Amino acid sequence: MEDKRSSLKKGEDAAKLSTVILLSVGILKGLVSFASGSVALLAGTIDSFSDVFSSVAVWVGLRIAKKKPTERFPYGYYKAETFALLAVSLIIVASSILIMKESFEKVFEVYVISFSDIALVVAAVSAGVYYLLAKYKARVGRQIGSQALISEGLHSMVDVYTSVLVFIGVFLGSIGFPIGEALIGFIIGAYVLARGLLYGKDAALVLMDVSPNPQMAKQMKTIAESVHGVRGTHDIRLRKSGPVFFGEMHLELQEGLSIERAHAISDEVEKRIKERFKDIELVTVHVGLGHKKKTRIAIPIVEDKGLQSLSSLHFGSAPYFAFIDVEEGKTVGFYVKENEGAKLSHKKGIQAANLLVEENVDVILVTGVGEGPFHILGDNLLRIYRLPLSTEIQEAVRLFNQNLLKLLTEPTEKQEE
Repeated sequence: MEDKRSSLKKGEDAAKLSTVILLSVGILKGLVSFASGSVALLAGTIDSFSDVFSSVAVWVGLRIAKKKPTERFPYGYYKAETFALLAVSLIIVASSILIMKESFEKVFEVYVISFSDIALVVAAVSAGVYYLLAKYKARVGRQIGSQALISEGLHSMVDVYTSVLVFIGVFLGSIGFPIGEALIGFIIGAYVLARGLLYGKDAALVLMDVSPNPQMAKQMKTIAESVHGVRGTHDIRLRKSGPVFFGEMHLELQEGLSIERAHAISDEVEKRIKERFKDIELVTVHVGLGHKKKTRIAIPIVEDKGLQSLSSLHFGSAPYFAFIDVEEGKTVGFYVKENEGAKLSHKKGIQAANLLVEENVDVILVTGVGEGPFHILGDNLLRIYRLPLSTEIQEAVRLFNQNLLKLLTEPTEKQEE
C-alpha cells in the first residue's frame, strides 16, 4: 500500500506542475485573444482554462486518494480520483458549449483580427507546450496506473491538434476569411464536447462498479484453478477504485481438507493473483469444500485376487496396488497395478506414493505408512485412513463408506519405507 501511495504522490506532483504550466499558457492566450479579437484563439483560451480546472480536479483527487484507509473508509480513498475524472468531464462539457456558442455568433459578425502575428506565435507556442505536457502526463499516468492522469495526457494531446486548428483559424482570419476562423472555433467546441462526454461515461461506469476487465477475470480463474486442491471457481468479481482493482472470488476445494490446509490454498491463490496483477490491491477469497461424485480409493495388496484381495501390511513394499472407484457408496470401477517401487532397495514408499499421485487417487487405505510417503501424499491432498490387519478389499471399502476408519494425521512409522 505504501508503494501505491508513493506512486500517487508522483501523480499528484505531475498534476500540480501541469496546472501551473496550463494556467500560464491560458493567461497568455486569453490576453492575446482579447487584444486580437480572434474567436479561434478565444476558443483555445477557454479550452486551456478547462484544462486548468481539470488538472486541479485531478490534483485534488490524487491527493485525497493517497490517504491511508480508515475505519470509516476501509477500502481507502482511491475513488476520489474517479470523482475527479467526473469533475473533469463536466468542466470540459461546460467549456465546449461556451466555445460553440461564441463561435456560432461570430459566423454572423464582420470583424478584423488585430496583432495577428502575435496571435499566430502564441498559437504555435501553445501547441508545443501541450505536446510536451501530453507526453509527460501520459507517461506518469501509466507508471502509477492513474486513469485520470492518463486521460489528462490524452486531453493535452488533443489540445495539440486544437492549437494547430487555432493557428489555421487565426491565419484565415488575418488574410480576410473570418468565417473560416469562426467555423474552426465551432469545430473545436464540438470535439471538446464529445471528449467530455466520453470521460464522463468512463467515470460513471467506474463509480457504478462496472466489470472493468472481463479478460482479467478469466485469467484470475485460470490462475486459481492451477493451484493444487482447487476443484473450481465461481462468482469472480472485479471493481476498479481509482488506480487500483479490488477482486472477489469463490473457490471450490477438494473434499476432506482441514481448515488450515484450506486457508493455505486460499492464501496461495491470492499470492499468485497479486504477483500476476500488480494493480490489484485486495483479493477476497471465499472457500467451500466440493463434493466429487466419484472417489478413487487405493489399497496396497499382497496379490491380485480381484475384490477378494487382502491388504498388505506394508505400504512401500506391497507388490500391487488396487484402485477402486466408488460412487454413492457403490463400486463402479476396479483395476490393479504393479508397484515398481517394491523392487527398489530403498525409498520404496516414496516411489509408491508417487504412483498414487499419478493415478489421481483421492483416498488411500493402509495399515501403516512411513514419514516420507505420508508427507508426499498429504502435500498432494490424498486422505489416508488406517485399516485393520489383513482386510479384504470389499470389506475395506465398506468400512470406508460407513465412516468406520480413522483418518491418519501423522505417520505411523518414523523411518521412511
